[in-house]
Amino acid sequence: MNKDKTQLFHAGLSQDETNALSAYGFSAGSLPIRYLGLPLMHRKLKIAEYSSLIDKLNRKFNSWATKSLSFAGRCLLIKTVITGMVNFWTSTFLLPQQGCIRRIESLCSSFLWSGATDRRENAKIAWKTCCLPKAEGGIGLRNFKIWNLTLLLRLGWLLFSGSSSLWSPSQSWSWRCILSLREILSRFLFSEIHSGQNTSFWFDNWSPLGPLIGVFGREGTRNLRVHIDAPVSASCNAGGWSLPHLRSEQEVNLHLYLTGIPLPSIDRGPDQFFWLTNAIKNIVFSSSKTWDALRPRAAIQDVAKHIWFSGATPKHAFHFWVTNLNRLPTRSRLASWGLQVQIECCVCNSEIENRDHLMPTFHYAMVLWSQVRRHLRVSVPSFTDWTQLIHWTTSSSSTAPGNLRMMVVQAMVYNIWQQRNNNLHNQTLQPPLVVFKHINRHIINYIYALRHRKKFSSLMQLWLI
Repeated sequence: MNKDKTQLFHAGLSQDETNALSAYGFSAGSLPIRYLGLPLMHRKLKIAEYSSLIDKLNRKFNSWATKSLSFAGRCLLIKTVITGMVNFWTSTFLLPQQGCIRRIESLCSSFLWSGATDRRENAKIAWKTCCLPKAEGGIGLRNFKIWNLTLLLRLGWLLFSGSSSLWSPSQSWSWRCILSLREILSRFLFSEIHSGQNTSFWFDNWSPLGPLIGVFGREGTRNLRVHIDAPVSASCNAGGWSLPHLRSEQEVNLHLYLTGIPLPSIDRGPDQFFWLTNAIKNIVFSSSKTWDALRPRAAIQDVAKHIWFSGATPKHAFHFWVTNLNRLPTRSRLASWGLQVQIECCVCNSEIENRDHLMPTFHYAMVLWSQVRRHLRVSVPSFTDWTQLIHWTTSSSSTAPGNLRMMVVQAMVYNIWQQRNNNLHNQTLQPPLVVFKHINRHIINYIYALRHRKKFSSLMQLWLI
């Protein structure tokens, strides 16, 4: 051990004991310090002490060449790099909601929608929606508050799983954080009674009723004549369960359960703790299953599996997701926010500019649809709104399977919006046949790249005339 690179930390020692330790030649250190990149101290961290994490995320965001990144590329970086960096902290500390987690989510939202953290562009979709799974209308990002709780539940699991963890009950801040999660922990931590000596009769989850203290209250200790700190084994003897005469429906339900399980015995070994998710017992902690049980939920959207189909162009799928939620900043939408803008279409100047006008019914789009009809050799109806367009896109036929339809429509929607923006900001608008030439080349290249996949092997001959 190198004395020049080592410091000695101690607490609660007398002066003589401190002097004796200093004789070994180690310099004395004092808290707080940083260990493996994390602040190490005995007290609760202050909000300012999380600034190193915020600064690190800011540097990472600013280091990326964001101008060349699409929305889908930014989303992928948040899912992988940023979430990985935050995981290191969220698996150790209970991060404050106001001063830390919201700041992290604000940085991620700014980067996703504007490409930088120092620019403030209105987010097209709320962050809580972005944190939903794709099947429920989101893009699968993490809700960092719930993810923080999920990872910290593992620390509670280590106390019961019999692992060689260093965690031990004390009055430290970390221990108090674990205690604050007791209510959530009781939803997942289940004890299977063997000896009955390792499971608390009142506070552990060992019966279908859940923790009995929540069922019977403090008065239950008197009614059932079981001490508040007693293990399960204290409520039985060699002759059976030693509970008093039943007085309530809850006591009857408990008695029915007890008579159906083996009597605790030391010969059966120690009690076994399980992590219960979706009514399935697991002998190891699963962060993914726990996250799925805790995360916010929304209704399943059938169109999601078509938007995010295997083989989709990421930037096209992302833009189509925004369009499907009707979050494009069209002129009519900007006017509904109170902005003083014209609501007529910036291309045709005759109709109100909204999603249903630009994508299905816009004369520019109609030319593109005629080309699609010619390539797919199917009847493409005259769409009057977005719902009809989605219905046609998610259907299938022998000459126009669903994945080919969605690939074509996503490319069209992306290019129509791109041309609308070029006309609005740069006063340039390419002819629709020129735009379709780019769409056609993209589809051919993409089908060729995925030709070895079973669902794409026959698409080339269906698309080419």
